[in-house]
Amino acid sequence: MEPVNIKIPFWVAVLINANIVIGSAFFLGAGKISATSGVLAPFAWLICGLMLFPLVAVLARLSIHFPLAGGIYVYSKHCLGSMWGFISGWGYFIGTVAGNAVVMHAFSKQLQKIDAVAYGLNVIGLSGVRCDILLVLIFTFLNLLNVAFLERAQILFALLKAIPLLIILVSVPFLFDSSHFVTTKLNWMGFFETIPLVLFAYVGIEACCAVADKIENGHRNAARVIFISFLLITIIYTVLQLALLCVFGGKKADAFLSIVPSLTSNPFLIEWGNRLIYSGLLSSFLAGFYGMFYYNNWNLYAIGREKSIVGWNYLTKLNNNQTPWVCVFVQSALVILFLLLFTKSRYLVTMGDFATTTAYILSVISFLTLRKSFLGILALMSSLVLFGIITKGLFSAGIYYVVPFLFILGLGIIAHVLSAYKEH
Repeated sequence: MEPVNIKIPFWVAVLINANIVIGSAFFLGAGKISATSGVLAPFAWLICGLMLFPLVAVLARLSIHFPLAGGIYVYSKHCLGSMWGFISGWGYFIGTVAGNAVVMHAFSKQLQKIDAVAYGLNVIGLSGVRCDILLVLIFTFLNLLNVAFLERAQILFALLKAIPLLIILVSVPFLFDSSHFVTTKLNWMGFFETIPLVLFAYVGIEACCAVADKIENGHRNAARVIFISFLLITIIYTVLQLALLCVFGGKKADAFLSIVPSLTSNPFLIEWGNRLIYSGLLSSFLAGFYGMFYYNNWNLYAIGREKSIVGWNYLTKLNNNQTPWVCVFVQSALVILFLLLFTKSRYLVTMGDFATTTAYILSVISFLTLRKSFLGILALMSSLVLFGIITKGLFSAGIYYVVPFLFILGLGIIAHVLSAYKEH
């Protein structure tokens, strides 16, 4: 039997945090950012990194003050009270479930673009949403395993994900064209248009707060994980966007799958090179899903541990691998339910964005109750900017997109009130 005090090694926690954040938002959006922002594209990542730094610093300090599982829920509960803590924790849990559903559906769609895979799935009747559900069930089983397996899987995903990144960097000396910096326009309007996309590519940096007590020396290392992974992510985003600008300039190209054809005309090398790159792109989806799925189980576990919801005594049950197995099954069932109910990803994306930024705001307010500081004010401004971008998007797309989230949040609040009533 695995010992109860098994911990996530420091550098593995950094790797998981980076794996959760660096994903489809960057891989699918990098080409668009170059085409829209021109030579300002790399600066978009730096400026947004600086904008989010106060928020990251506040979350890091809160992880030191409350080195417990379910960080974001714990922060608000202890500083703002049981109800606000539940709104923050339950909302964040549901929003993350919605985000996981989006990532898994996106991965499934990309996977089924491979002809051989699509043909095989059609033969056995597992195409479309059935494929989504099968993949969720596979990861449900993986989440019941121990931390050592998570560590090995995340290292593998990181190695695969590094393939397209390294190919971009290696290609620069061969494809560099200084004229790109002359012919590519300085597009200030395009720069501001890309800010929302860039900001959302950073969302998830707080993920390790959910398992602060599972990280080696988590009382001090959780904060270091947040800082180091954030710095690493900012550098990777900036350097890679600069590399793409050197190679393609402001052309609207498929940033990653166009690299090998630009290096060689050999059809064999192009085919297998792009297969390697595509494998790396797909692994970015899996790394983010697996890491966030694992972390999010502990958010629900923390709510159960504090007896904040009906059925809390089941949510705190652990298996032999010290995994909250009931939370794993609850999250899995909700992901599948969301995939079946919400055919439009926009609903799920809205849930995830709205819940995450709401939790950010409540976490910063929690910090300000502990320590009124200029850093806290800057962090509040950062989180309000994020919330403002989401609200603007909601009014543009339709305010009804947030209704499913508010409905589920309301059901949770009822369960929370009933639990508090039973306890008294």
